[in-house]
Amino acid sequence: MLLTDGNPNDTIALKVYETEILDVAAIEVIDLDQKLGLATEEISQDILQILLDHASANDPLSLQRRTIGVADVVVSAQLKRWQALHTLAIVYRDAFNNQLNDRYLPKWQEYQALAKDGRAKTLGYGIGLVSNPIPEAQMPALGAVNGAGQGGTFYVQVTWVGSNGAEGAPSDATALTVPVDNDLVVQAVNPPAAATGFNVYIGTTANTTTLQNSSPVPVGGTFTMPDSGLIVGVPVGTGQAADTYITGGPMLRRG
Repeated sequence: MLLTDGNPNDTIALKVYETEILDVAAIEVIDLDQKLGLATEEISQDILQILLDHASANDPLSLQRRTIGVADVVVSAQLKRWQALHTLAIVYRDAFNNQLNDRYLPKWQEYQALAKDGRAKTLGYGIGLVSNPIPEAQMPALGAVNGAGQGGTFYVQVTWVGSNGAEGAPSDATALTVPVDNDLVVQAVNPPAAATGFNVYIGTTANTTTLQNSSPVPVGGTFTMPDSGLIVGVPVGTGQAADTYITGGPMLRRG
């Protein structure tokens, strides 16, 4: 996924690092989704400043960097960890400052140090960039038409595809129950400027969607599931891989 697609982590992901985080948030009336968003915003500004500090030879889009911001930055495993740890540092900072409760101070300090380490590891691994960023798709519009299908409940995800074959992050899954003697129809909505088509992933559960079209469906077109039903396609992915990396070195700001 791209950094601009949304928060790299959700509240459930935070529990991997801190099992009590939901209880702490409830007790201290802290909105975790809001803090996740704040962490993403702060990390995005940090990464943008790092990219601006690089010479044009390091950043292939340095001349457009102020305009595009971090729209081409890919979320690596290292960046995902950094964002989770930074979020937890923000949460425990707020929990401590709410009532100056000393039991939260060690947690704040711990996650502050871990977030700093997460930043360092992200920069050491490299900030991943793509040449043609394809945003995450929105949930598609679903319908049904008369046919000879067996019917059933189908879960659908779509991805946008660019002219160079790059595929963006998938939409959230949405479902429709199709009557017998009908065929499922899928249409991707609100295409980004970089998209030339979309892929369709369908399954009988939200976690088993696989590719159903042999080639991208043109923007504005629709995909109709054949009467024969689902095929065994490749599983849905997580979005674009980086085309290049901006790695650590003397040009990087320290902090």
